[in-house]
Amino acid sequence: MIVATPIPRCHTAELRVTLGREGVGLGNAERPVYFRNVGRHVCFVYGYAGFGLEDAQHRVQRSQVHWGPTYFGGYWKKRRVVLRPGQSARTILAWGHVSGPGENQYQCEPISEWLEVTPPDERTFVRVRFHDTVCGHGFMSSPPLRAG
Repeated sequence: MIVATPIPRCHTAELRVTLGREGVGLGNAERPVYFRNVGRHVCFVYGYAGFGLEDAQHRVQRSQVHWGPTYFGGYWKKRRVVLRPGQSARTILAWGHVSGPGENQYQCEPISEWLEVTPPDERTFVRVRFHDTVCGHGFMSSPPLRAG
């Protein structure tokens, strides 16, 4: 009799988070966000990542994340993504580059030097270099993670 071992969820310490190249279109910006399994065992991710903004001194800046499709896509459904060591899952992080109500016309928000990224179902985040401006008072959108 063969007993299947359940696959555990990936934890923050087992994932290396990196950002892809920025794309822009009609006042919107996006960057792919990759979660690579750097652990020694198979694990899975499921759902949405969390994001936050920080200035150069790691002070938290105003931000809000909408989980769902973005201007650039992301109409896929939540699915469990199994990651063998070295494999990656990804999502898109999108935001506006155009000033909104209550924002300065020329510099909508202060520059965010760091992005806090929390894997699905985790409580700890990792910081990645960001150096960008998120208009709309820090409003961002992101679909669920998928293989990639």
